[in-house]
Amino acid sequence: MFTAEYKGINDFLVNSSRLLLKYGVVRETRGMKCYELPEPFMFKINEPTARLITISERKWNVCLPYAESLWLASGRNDMSFITHYLSRMSDFSDDGQYMRAGYGPRLRAYDGEHQDYQISNSLSPEPYTVDQFKYVADSFGKDINTRRAVINIDDTMKDEFDIDSALKVTKDIPCTRLLHFLRNGKTGKLDLTVYMRSNDMLWGASAVNIFNFTFMQEYFSSILGMEIGNYYHIANNFHYYEDKREMLEALASVKDYCDEPYVYCKKFNSLKEFDKQIKILSNEETKMRNSDYQYSPDSFVDSFFKDWYSVLYHKNHSNHPVIIENPELHKIMDKAILA
Repeated sequence: MFTAEYKGINDFLVNSSRLLLKYGVVRETRGMKCYELPEPFMFKINEPTARLITISERKWNVCLPYAESLWLASGRNDMSFITHYLSRMSDFSDDGQYMRAGYGPRLRAYDGEHQDYQISNSLSPEPYTVDQFKYVADSFGKDINTRRAVINIDDTMKDEFDIDSALKVTKDIPCTRLLHFLRNGKTGKLDLTVYMRSNDMLWGASAVNIFNFTFMQEYFSSILGMEIGNYYHIANNFHYYEDKREMLEALASVKDYCDEPYVYCKKFNSLKEFDKQIKILSNEETKMRNSDYQYSPDSFVDSFFKDWYSVLYHKNHSNHPVIIENPELHKIMDKAILA
């Protein structure tokens, strides 16, 4: 088994590239050469809020993880939303309308039925479903030391067999299987462990996964009234594809990088208050696609949501200046605006 400890995402990016280049073994998968670690990989990130990639060789799309984080938190899996921020996501949709294994409904409206999710209305209540965010919040509300605050992404009824009991034929089986929130008995902080059945280092882990889940860890820490602890990530199969080898080699050669954590002062302290802000953000995101939409960050109660909103606004109105509180994000957005 491979194990490692990193300060933040840039540290992860450089050193996991070196790890894959040194130990990766080749496998043919779906007609492509894939290099993977021969054993599971577990790593720890000590500063989960150091989630912004500042290494230019990665050519990171800063808007995508913010967009996907909203997509997830609002419980959606519609392609019309996410393809606005990354058109190639349509390559993984079976019907072009919904992401069959999109995490949003599984997080906010889990139903365990055969029929695949089709949810495009943010946080619209569905009968006979489970909001796993509420389950986490209520579990900690009952017992601050609970070990039961697990979110399942796997949905066996949908993902394994079709209605004729044949193996499911689909472009999209979820890579993430579960998230486990736990109060650290020593520090009293909120830790998060994520288990992945399969994880592409470039287009999964570094592009969105670590960002999405540490972002979730940060807002749950505010919802639950705890400080942010450590982030643990377990990938049973950690890999990259041969056509991305040059990028890995470039990343592995980087020597000058840093990870700067930044914890927002957040004003929401319950899931109800968080969801109220998510609904506002979802509504504003829809409106900001119009050319005459006016920039209005003061619609939000704190800088956590204001920065989230401003990144999405920049994607839709790239020539308009935005206000960013997080210093590292401010630098990234300045470069994006200049570019």
